[in-house]
Amino acid sequence: MASKVAKPYKIKGTTIVSNACEAEWCKYLTSHLQKSLGNKYTPRGEYSVNLLSDPASPEFQVFKAKIDNIIDTAYQEIMDDQGEITLGASAKKKLNKVYPFKDHIIKEKDSNGKYTIENETGKIKVVPKMNNVLDRKEGNNYIKLIGDGNVEVAIDKRPEIGNGSIIKAKMYVNPYYMAASGSVGVSLSLDSIKLITLNSYGGGSGGEDFEDDDFQAPEAASSVGEDY
Repeated sequence: MASKVAKPYKIKGTTIVSNACEAEWCKYLTSHLQKSLGNKYTPRGEYSVNLLSDPASPEFQVFKAKIDNIIDTAYQEIMDDQGEITLGASAKKKLNKVYPFKDHIIKEKDSNGKYTIENETGKIKVVPKMNNVLDRKEGNNYIKLIGDGNVEVAIDKRPEIGNGSIIKAKMYVNPYYMAASGSVGVSLSLDSIKLITLNSYGGGSGGEDFEDDDFQAPEAASSVGEDY
């Protein structure tokens, strides 16, 4: 087991459930894994999903506040020397916060057939991922899909989740500090997907919300900035 890495903050990671979001490019099946292997950025495989939300939604604001609080707390603990290691004055001076929420942009082709036209949709995007899938103890089907009645959907019954489906995502939110960039932020490790409305690939699925406190989060990452 890798040795524990000392961190300049004391706050630990935690499990958070998103608001009900519009899914985009939901990749959580073994078929998606095979396509990601060999990519220089994901040599051991990756699962991910783009979560799109209306920034004015009260439910999104609650979800965002939970993540913002982790980053803000880690930042303040670094500034107050509350971690196992302390940063010098120069490192603190350049310390910046990196939040995972981005404007959602759709690219369109220009007259030359190149995707140079960018249109903002007004939605906010956040992208939880699971990196290095092949290294997981549970194997290639690590991501759980939760359907009607909060029941896990069997591997051979899992549908392809098309763009526009409505889902919730459970993720492990782990704070990090990167010395090279002088930044403090969070990694978002995808754990499971709650299917509320299935779009595009046939069939619909309703369902109840799932709660944050019914999942035991793993220990925080053993190296700064990496997923658990």
